[in-house]
Amino acid sequence: MKNVPSLLQRLLLQTPVTAELEPAAEYTVDELAREAGTTVRNLRAYQDRGLLPPPQRRGRVGIYSAEHLARLKLIGELLERGYSIASIRELLEAWQQGQGLAQVLGLDQAIIGPWNQEEPGSLGFDELQALFGTALDDGMIDRAQALGLLEFAGDHLRVPSPRLFAAGVQLFQAGIPLPVLLDELAAIRANVEQVSAGIVRMIVQHLVNPLLANSLPRAEELERLSAQLLQLRPLVEQVVETELARGLQLSANRELGERVGELLKGFLKP
Repeated sequence: MKNVPSLLQRLLLQTPVTAELEPAAEYTVDELAREAGTTVRNLRAYQDRGLLPPPQRRGRVGIYSAEHLARLKLIGELLERGYSIASIRELLEAWQQGQGLAQVLGLDQAIIGPWNQEEPGSLGFDELQALFGTALDDGMIDRAQALGLLEFAGDHLRVPSPRLFAAGVQLFQAGIPLPVLLDELAAIRANVEQVSAGIVRMIVQHLVNPLLANSLPRAEELERLSAQLLQLRPLVEQVVETELARGLQLSANRELGERVGELLKGFLKP
């Protein structure tokens, strides 16, 4: 059996069908049901529930294509592997909307983690000005927008991550200039994305790929993988947090040590 992405692309009407399913093939509802190894009743039920696109109408007759047959075969295979009708519909809709494989397979929540989901906040323009005073200008607002810190939402501003925004406000109030904060956030984000990519590659290579190697995973296999990812997420964050604390300590000792050393040299000069 082909790998999951190419199988879904072909069977969900995303790419041309290969020679084994001739694009010019046409079927009546009875012929389609017979070719797919199902019943007309099931076929109509799938269509009513949005799993199967409607046929082309030619007078009073509905004409189905090879793509419909491919879709039916995929539905049958997913049902055999323990997926419910509702989960199949969600999977098909997610794939057609261009979502990633993690979302399609329902793993995105396990990867993100419920503890890491924030409710966006809102802020008035006058409140933003009061927080940053004269340091705030159109250029700073544009940079904050580009970094995803702020979004215009009619007569107010939307704050996607209140925690990140609040941390920035406190650092600014402690005396760090706003342009410096935005520069550092951009640098931190680039470095964190690189670290995150390595961690995700490790997990995908050793946990996800074996599951998707030769066939669509069974529903219970996805549930086990999702539970495993939920268990691993805090451990990965613990490693990153510990290493960040270690790095901050080393850097602080080095930077402060150099500064204190310079001051002592100044005092000790004859």
